[in-house]
Amino acid sequence: MTKFLELKVSRRVFLTRVGISSAGLFLVPSILSSRQAAFGGMKGVSSLTKVGLTQATTYDRAVIKQKVRDLFEAIGGIQDVVKAGNKVAIKINLTGGSGSATSPILNGVSITESMWTHPEVVRAVGELIIDCGVSGSNITIVEALWDDASYNNFGYLAVQQSLGAGMVNLNNKTPYADFVTRAVGPNKFSFSAFTVNQILSDIDVLVSIPKMKEHSEAGVTGSIKNLVGMVPKQLYILPTDQGRRGALHSDGVTSSTSYLPRSIADLFMARPIHLAVIDGIKNARGGEGVWNPQFQLAQDHVLLAGKDPVATDSVSAFLMGHNPASATLRRPDGVQCDNHLELLHQKGIGTNQMSEIQAVGDGAGLVTSVPAQPEPVVPKTFALYQNYPNPFNPSTTFRFHLPLAGQVRIGVYAATGQEVETLVDGWLSDGLHELQWIPRGLASGVYLCEMRANGFRGSIKMIFQK
Repeated sequence: MTKFLELKVSRRVFLTRVGISSAGLFLVPSILSSRQAAFGGMKGVSSLTKVGLTQATTYDRAVIKQKVRDLFEAIGGIQDVVKAGNKVAIKINLTGGSGSATSPILNGVSITESMWTHPEVVRAVGELIIDCGVSGSNITIVEALWDDASYNNFGYLAVQQSLGAGMVNLNNKTPYADFVTRAVGPNKFSFSAFTVNQILSDIDVLVSIPKMKEHSEAGVTGSIKNLVGMVPKQLYILPTDQGRRGALHSDGVTSSTSYLPRSIADLFMARPIHLAVIDGIKNARGGEGVWNPQFQLAQDHVLLAGKDPVATDSVSAFLMGHNPASATLRRPDGVQCDNHLELLHQKGIGTNQMSEIQAVGDGAGLVTSVPAQPEPVVPKTFALYQNYPNPFNPSTTFRFHLPLAGQVRIGVYAATGQEVETLVDGWLSDGLHELQWIPRGLASGVYLCEMRANGFRGSIKMIFQK
């Protein structure tokens, strides 16, 4: 049975740091609920940052609209952020492409209720922005799409049309003549600037709406991690890592456990977020997508919102059992990576200190009891995981697990059953392995990747789109 830490809310906000107990659990300084006043005059704290939380169990349109309205009211309204005449971009997260929607790992659950920002949350945020006096034509939904189907066939296009908004695929330079450069500034870690679609410079307000999830390499996904998808993929790939924006993960020398968190911090400094809304009603743990071995469906039944994205992401991380103020975060595979929330806090950007955050809204009580973070689930059987991205071009990556060493054969087959490439045919050690496939001289279409090992036979469908 899951154990919970009960955190009693006191009349003072203690400025002590979060500590890690010998049991592996962390004790969090008091987070004031909306029923208590924020105390002034505390050393180092002039006021508390508000993060709104509301509980919800459904994506019913009317319910979500009211819940998001309540969230915005709880944090003091958004009229100070969004004003009449503003140009607003809403960054959503559709990681992995439409091919992941049919993964058996989702167990029949819609991908919008597990991996992606739900379209009804996007609709509600857009409508409430319009209520602030912003014209629908001044709202643009933005995302770097793996494929058009992920946007067109899962409700996002319908939401865009209902708002009278536009859409920009951040992988492309259209509707502009060329990409532009966004400088990071003097606080940079690794990058001086990023090349982006010009829409990210033309807007007055950026709203980030991620799904509340853990991440295989950054520990947690939130409004700030969502910015990895703001740069054109083709400009940030590495020759040895073409299935993703490999240049954000490593410089070829530094491990992603250190390099990626700094890239995330640099992205936020180059293109700050003004309003964070996090969809945690139905979501996931153990990674950002079904290609992660530890991926599991979750239902946290919560929506979050805040004007300090660092604080908002910190509360989200806290609800998932992480310590947002620590130097490192635990990834789903058990490895520690540097904490991008702490890196930004060290630069004086936002707060990840729970003593400086006031939880407000009807879900504020959720922060008073938090489950201990479970130990990472290590596969015990043979497994072949779905490739990522899917559909893909020019390359894709997949993982497979061997509970014991032995002879392994992995081949790629055309829809006709003809083998087009042998990827592995030899002895491999036990453990988790990763392969990248780059089709050469093959036509677009569906390909089957099959793995055979010690009596095990498994396969996945991969969609190659030129």
